[in-house]
Amino acid sequence: MKLNPEFFPLTQLASRFTGQLTQCRKLGLKVHEASEHHVLIELPYSTELIGYPDTGVIHGGVVTTLMDTACGSAVVCAIFEKFNSLEISPTLDLRVDYMKPAEPNKPIYGFAECYRMSSSVAFTRAIAYQDSIDEPIAHAVGSFMRISSEMIGEEFRQALMGKRDLVAERFSHSLTNSQDKVVSAPSLEHTGLDVKGIVKKATELNDFGHLLEHVPYANFIGMAVERFGDELVFRLPARDGNLGNPVLPAIHGGVIAGFMEMSAIVQLMVFMQTSKVPKVVDFSIDYLRAGYNKDTFAECRITRQGRRVANVNINCWQTNRKQLISTARAHFLID
Repeated sequence: MKLNPEFFPLTQLASRFTGQLTQCRKLGLKVHEASEHHVLIELPYSTELIGYPDTGVIHGGVVTTLMDTACGSAVVCAIFEKFNSLEISPTLDLRVDYMKPAEPNKPIYGFAECYRMSSSVAFTRAIAYQDSIDEPIAHAVGSFMRISSEMIGEEFRQALMGKRDLVAERFSHSLTNSQDKVVSAPSLEHTGLDVKGIVKKATELNDFGHLLEHVPYANFIGMAVERFGDELVFRLPARDGNLGNPVLPAIHGGVIAGFMEMSAIVQLMVFMQTSKVPKVVDFSIDYLRAGYNKDTFAECRITRQGRRVANVNINCWQTNRKQLISTARAHFLID
């Protein structure tokens, strides 16, 4: 179907695209502007998204979700402007470099551009910032697989044209039910315990859910953890609020990345007995297959690099441990 770009503004297209990604609606993402070359999206601050309770800094996985969404939106706009075609492109891989923590109580902006496109792959880059784009919080590069417009399905096509709201049709009821309600998590400064004390108590109780209880973002996506001997296995339960594509339905790639990053942080806290929450330096993820709306699992392997840096490899799967849906590598600063 040919559409007249003059009566189909790209900012409107980007807004409709992000609005049909369930997790994006839950985060309250807002598209400010879009063109053939770029997209600018705002992420409002929320205490539900805190990843570092002692400082109020939001979780790196949320920043990853913002930039993944901004890059995906930039691809949608670039394809429409160049080919007059409505397409959505799943993320192939994404690398994020974290330069400094975001300041609490302030929104974060994601600026992304699709700078190169082949017949099958789109290449993007993005910057997350607050006060000035010249002072970035994080930088990302990612590649996205192009799929034919016929493969997105008539439902999503109608949603992009503003004729349907798939999230409202399918998930508005579940986004407010008990499984998706966020319970306020206690912060470290209110518990009277330092990180080391919390890890010690979790180890003594053999209940590492006690540790996750102190991280609002972990509660926001609903993750859990179990220990089997010397192994920790992390679980992201099926939850409508974590979805990206509502048609498949599939988990948002940013949620998968955030889940894997949080898993690595907990793994480091437990097995390296850190006195502070490890700070992510960079995170690189490859998406191997779609993560459907079912329980998802992750495990981590730590390699120490010097006195202050740890490298963590994370594998993520659903029904079969040998059929990974994604794999990631990250570096963290530790004490």
